[in-house]
Amino acid sequence: MALTVDKLINDERFSGDNVLQFLLYLPFGILLLIFRVFLALILWIASIILPNKSGVRQMLSTLACWTFGVYVKLKGTRDPRCSVMVANYVSCLDSLAASHVLGTISLRKWKVPPFFASTLGIRNAAQFIRKQHFAECPSKPVLLQPEGGPTNGKGLLKFTDWPFPLGNRVQPVAISVERLFTHVTVHRAGDSRANFPWSDALWFLWTPVTVFNLRLLPPIERHDDDDVLLAQHVTDSIADALQIEKTEFKYEELRPGRRPAPRRRDVPPDVARLAHQVKEVLPRVPYADILRDLAITRSVDVTITNFLEGVSPYTAEAEPPAAPQAGPSGAAPAPPAPRYVTPVPTGVFPKSAKERQLSFQERKAQMIAEARKRYIEKNGLNVALNNC
Repeated sequence: MALTVDKLINDERFSGDNVLQFLLYLPFGILLLIFRVFLALILWIASIILPNKSGVRQMLSTLACWTFGVYVKLKGTRDPRCSVMVANYVSCLDSLAASHVLGTISLRKWKVPPFFASTLGIRNAAQFIRKQHFAECPSKPVLLQPEGGPTNGKGLLKFTDWPFPLGNRVQPVAISVERLFTHVTVHRAGDSRANFPWSDALWFLWTPVTVFNLRLLPPIERHDDDDVLLAQHVTDSIADALQIEKTEFKYEELRPGRRPAPRRRDVPPDVARLAHQVKEVLPRVPYADILRDLAITRSVDVTITNFLEGVSPYTAEAEPPAAPQAGPSGAAPAPPAPRYVTPVPTGVFPKSAKERQLSFQERKAQMIAEARKRYIEKNGLNVALNNC
């Protein structure tokens, strides 16, 4: 029986059947919570005054695991040739468990204090424009969770394909979590991927222990696969390891009370015009995803930026093959129009924010110019490309 959206989320915190055991543990849980808050204060002070060295970071990671009651079981062997690891998404502290035993860096869009992010092994995805930067650091692998948000572990959401151009060899990681009394993740109507789920983290402090099981799976090489096919291979590997079902749902569809993307015939004319402009620049982004992002931003530039930087994940559409055009007087078909592809950025990662912003503006301007050129040739307009 296929999973439905409501079967992939937890809307109640309590998970046990024995209410008496829960009530008996409640006073001990409150005392443990108070003690761990005091431990978290020590962790905060230590992260400020201690130097940023590998040994210190490992000590802070261990202290963070004690604070949140996280115990990690690791199975399998890490492939040192893989700088990218891809995992399913179960809780807000997946990054801490992986960072503690694997030394990974996790990408998040959370707005959290720097010391807190560093301790949990988190880097803000908005800080990085060139994703190739991560492939240059194989000694400190990057952990990506393309589902976009956590589930209750009963199914696997559809992966977005934006992480997979990072490299030709990735290692899947299957994550499962065990805990007494309460669920590790509860979904609320106001959940946002930009905000850290503090309520879920608070219950980590109250719970005696939360056991993370991390299973390293055999690496997967790209070979001749495109991004979508590589994502499919990684999805199959993780789903088989966890013995769970794959779904076609996206994380945005899991949030309670969400509003579905408007259908084309229901789109206001001004929004449809903005969506058309975005589609001209990013033809492989699905129309429904464009409408969903424009409903929030109401800006073509901001929406394009969100898709380019991975802030708004999407599954790329396949480009339709161009039909051959017949030549004059029954001659052989003319060669297809050249396909304009924005080249991948090269070079070192800019250190200053100003340089990164300039680099991004150059890329965006180049993509807009390529889209205009493609539009002019498609419609046979007699317009000088240099004036575009």
